[in-house]
Amino acid sequence: MRGRIKSRGCPIPLLLLLILLVGMMVHSSLAKDQDQVDLSAYQWKSRLLVLFSLSEDDPVYQSFKEQLQGRTQEVHDRDLLTFHVFETGESRTAHLQLNEGQVLFLRKKFSIMPGQREVILIGKDGGVKFRGELPAGFSDIFPIIDAMPMRQREMRERSK
Repeated sequence: MRGRIKSRGCPIPLLLLLILLVGMMVHSSLAKDQDQVDLSAYQWKSRLLVLFSLSEDDPVYQSFKEQLQGRTQEVHDRDLLTFHVFETGESRTAHLQLNEGQVLFLRKKFSIMPGQREVILIGKDGGVKFRGELPAGFSDIFPIIDAMPMRQREMRERSK
């Protein structure tokens, strides 16, 4: 049997199939990661205000958005980052556009049903501090933030 090479291991077609399957598993895993929103990345840095609405054109959302735009300094002072999550249209934060998977992830995480308008306040510690139906206003939200021990300390430190 000189001159013949014996094949050890997998035949070429089976090896290609295995490579293809592993590639698909890795892609699937990465796609799932892209469809999640890592809220813990904001922990100890920002308070989060997650707004769920039908669309950007929804009058209830528009009313809240106008309040938000009129209080930019107060929002900034409280280290508040806003997520705008819509059933239809482009969902986003100030720095990031959310894909459809991320929107579904957030809706599932906070048990938001279709047609539901909701505002959720998450503290710097990652805990939900307030949950209410839009159009809950800043007169509801700011006092909750300002009563938080961490916020009290921030106000003392900034006044020095």
